[in-house]
Amino acid sequence: MKILKICFLFTILLFSSFSYAQAIEITLQQAILSAYKNNTNIVKTENSIEIQDNNIKATYGALLPDLKFSAGWTRTNQVIKEGSLIVNGIAIPASNETTNNFQLALRSDVILFDGLANYDRIDYAKEYKSVLNLQLRKLKQDVAVKVLADYIQVLKNQQVVIINQATLDDSKAQLEKIKIFVEVGKRTMNDVYTQDVQVAKNELAVEQSINEMNKSVKDLAFDANLPMDKNYAVNRTEFATDLTYESLEGYVNQNSNSDALVTVALKNRYDYRSTVQNLNVLQTNIDITRSTVLFPTLSGFGSYSMGGNKFTGIANQKIFTIGLTLSYPIFQGFQVDNENQKAIIDYRSAQEDLKLIKDQISLDINKAILDLKSLLKQIEITERSLKSAQQNKFLAEESYRVGIGTILDINTASVNLNNLLITRSNLIYDFITAQKRLEYHQGLLNY
Repeated sequence: MKILKICFLFTILLFSSFSYAQAIEITLQQAILSAYKNNTNIVKTENSIEIQDNNIKATYGALLPDLKFSAGWTRTNQVIKEGSLIVNGIAIPASNETTNNFQLALRSDVILFDGLANYDRIDYAKEYKSVLNLQLRKLKQDVAVKVLADYIQVLKNQQVVIINQATLDDSKAQLEKIKIFVEVGKRTMNDVYTQDVQVAKNELAVEQSINEMNKSVKDLAFDANLPMDKNYAVNRTEFATDLTYESLEGYVNQNSNSDALVTVALKNRYDYRSTVQNLNVLQTNIDITRSTVLFPTLSGFGSYSMGGNKFTGIANQKIFTIGLTLSYPIFQGFQVDNENQKAIIDYRSAQEDLKLIKDQISLDINKAILDLKSLLKQIEITERSLKSAQQNKFLAEESYRVGIGTILDINTASVNLNNLLITRSNLIYDFITAQKRLEYHQGLLNY
C-alpha cells in the first residue's frame, strides 16, 4: 500500500512538472499590456478620444462659412371652371394651365460674432479631450495595479510550493535516518510510523500549495485577458526577494513623510489632474453660456440661384443675395439663463469633488505608510523567530540522534520552521505589493 502511495505521488509530481514545462512564461509587462488591449473600459475611452478628435475638427469648421447646394423642380396644374371664380365682379374665364419651375441655388452662412463663444467651444473640445486622456491613463493604472497584485500572488504561491517541497524532502530524509536507527536497534518502529505520517502530511501540504498556485495563475490569466485554455508561468526574477531588513527599513524611512508624498501625488495622480482639467472645461462652459446671455449673434449669408419654367432656360433668371442678421435672445422662457446657472453649479460641484479627491489621496498615502511600517515590524519579528526556530530544529535533531529527544520534538520544530519560512516569504511579497501600492497612490505606477 505504501509503495502504491509513493508511485501515485511520483506520477502526480511528474505530470505537474510536465505541465509546467509546457506552460507559456509571461512577464509582468506582457500581462499588463494584454490587460490594456482587451479591457472594455479602456477600449471605450480610446474610442471616446477618437470621437473627440472629430469634435475638435468640427468646432474649427464652425468658424468657416458653410456652403449648401439645392436643386428643385415643381409642377403645378391649375384648373378654373367657367363662372366659378369672380374677381372684382368680373368672372374669370375657364382655364387649364400647367407650369413647371426649375431651380438651382447655392447658399452660404457664417457666424461673424457670437461673443467669442465659437472660439470658447474650440477650447472646450480640446480641454475635454485632455480630460479623457487623463482618465485613460488612470484606467490603465487601475488595471496595472490589479494585474500586478495577481502576478505577485502567483510568485508568493510559487515560493510556498518551494518551501513545502523542501520541508517534504527534509522529512523524507529524516524518515530514512530513523529507519537506520531502527535497524541498529536504537529506535522502535513506532518512530518510523510517526515520521511516515508526517511525510504524508507534508505531501498533502505540497499538493495543496500547488493547487493554490494554479488557481492564482488562472486569476492572473483572467484579469490579464489572456486565453483561458492555455497554461502560464510567471517570471520569478521579476522582483528581487533577497531583501535585507536594513534595506526594507531604509525604504520605510525614506517614505514616511506623508506631506511630501501627497505633494508628489497631487502632481502625478491622473484622477486629481483630470478633475483639475475638468474644472477648466466647466469654466469654459460657463464662458460659453455667459456669452449667449450677454452678447448678440451677428451672422452673414449669401445666396445665388437660377430658375425658369424650362430646364433648358434655367439660366434666364438669376438672383444673387447677401445680407447680415443680428439676433439677441430677449426672452426664451428662462432657458438661456438656466443653462448659465447650471454651468455655474456644475463648476461648484466639481470644486467639491476636487477637495474630496485631495482628502482621499491624503488618506490613501497615510494608510499605505502605516501598512509598510506594520509589515516591516512583522518581518523583524518573524526573522527573530526564524533564527530561534532554526536553532530549535537543530537541537531537536541532535537530541534525537543521541537518544534524548523524541521524533515528535523534531516534527514540531520542523512544522514551526516551515510555517515561519512561509510567513516570512509572504511578508516579503506583501511588502513589495505595499511598495507598488504606494507608488500607485502617488501616481507613479506606470507600465
